[in-house]
Amino acid sequence: MSFETLKIAELREIAESFAVETDGLKNKANIIAALAEEGVTWAVYQKTLNTIKEASEDAFQTEEILPRLDPKSVDSDDTVLVRMTRENFRYDILGFTFTKEHPFVAMSEDKAQEIFDKEEGFRLATPKEVQEYYG
Repeated sequence: MSFETLKIAELREIAESFAVETDGLKNKANIIAALAEEGVTWAVYQKTLNTIKEASEDAFQTEEILPRLDPKSVDSDDTVLVRMTRENFRYDILGFTFTKEHPFVAMSEDKAQEIFDKEEGFRLATPKEVQEYYG
């Protein structure tokens, strides 16, 4: 099989999952070309599917425990909330774990600035934003 055997809707879904822009593309050839331009080949897609399948099978076997914030260990004057706006399902950086389900992490201003300097897709969050997200 290849991308050629899929319908346009399926190709758009694949492109979205790989964060490939398809706005304005109306046929298979253009969508496939956009995928290829971003390095998404049929082999990459199949490998990703297998990885997701294995990960979901592993999730049923073991539940991951993410670290919780200990309020006593954090100086509240120096603490900020950082939100991951990336499309990643999980992103680990500087000992912090951001996930799609839990995109907010409290940390020192220095660590937050270090993340902002190194990576895109992170920004300061407000306490109200966190309450609305989890509320």
